[in-house]
Amino acid sequence: MDEVDSVEAAVLRLAEGQLGLLRWDQARAAGLSARQIGYRVSTGRWAELLPGVYRVAGAPRGWRQHVRAAALWAAHDYALSHRTAAALWSFSRYGEGPVELLVTRNARTPEGCVVRRVPSLSFHDVRTLDGVRVTSRVRTLLDLAQTEAEADVRAALDEALNRRWLTLDQVQAGLEKRSHRRGLGVLRELVHRYRGGDGPSESELEARVLELLESAGLADVERQRRVVVAGRLRRLDFRLPGTPVVIEADGYAWHASLESFEKDRARRNALTAQGYRVLHWTWSAVHERPEALLRELHLTLASLAVTRRAAP
Repeated sequence: MDEVDSVEAAVLRLAEGQLGLLRWDQARAAGLSARQIGYRVSTGRWAELLPGVYRVAGAPRGWRQHVRAAALWAAHDYALSHRTAAALWSFSRYGEGPVELLVTRNARTPEGCVVRRVPSLSFHDVRTLDGVRVTSRVRTLLDLAQTEAEADVRAALDEALNRRWLTLDQVQAGLEKRSHRRGLGVLRELVHRYRGGDGPSESELEARVLELLESAGLADVERQRRVVVAGRLRRLDFRLPGTPVVIEADGYAWHASLESFEKDRARRNALTAQGYRVLHWTWSAVHERPEALLRELHLTLASLAVTRRAAP
């Protein structure tokens, strides 16, 4: 193999390990001249995705490649953040979109990216994930709290707690370290509420149910209320205060076997025998006919009021 071929092979090996990408200085360090790099771009063998970052022809394209391109563009003292970090950490509400990152230097924002400048990035706030620097889960949650809607922040916190990615102590510690930062009031209030016993939703479905109830003016609904039914401690997903009305958020996974189906029916029968009125709200119903669910709920409450008035 002659020198030209060996340089080309080294460059391709480097690109292969970076989702088909490489940076200008990497190509130069591998032995290519500026003229050779320019020739590859002009002939279509390479395409410039971001300033100084190239994709080798034939390399598979996709969102993660754009994420890696942003990381190569930033080079150092950066961290993928906000929605991008949430997607990389597998938060359910976040997926592909404009690449967001934090950098510690002044830089012109490349097309397709959202760049925020910060004075510094603590090593406590940064992790390496799939070969790129990403804000830690705690820092990601704090960043989302400053930019996202309250419902989305609550859903992200719920998921992090229920999937045991984070503990309330870790979130609280993160908040205390950034007590000077604005925009964290929602997250502080959620942590305060959860520490008081109002536990987090156990699923994305429960988060959606809560949003629907709040949209109907039922923000004071009791969540995860523990009661003793037929001699066993039960947890009610949602209960309307002052009423026997209970709303259960039913995901398919909970009823995917005959055993779980039977347990659920036995649970419902026990609740009914003790005087509870149980409504089951499924994922599809919450998404496809939320108005019908609220109508049924109001009819149930109305029927209870009529029964009370008719009682001797």
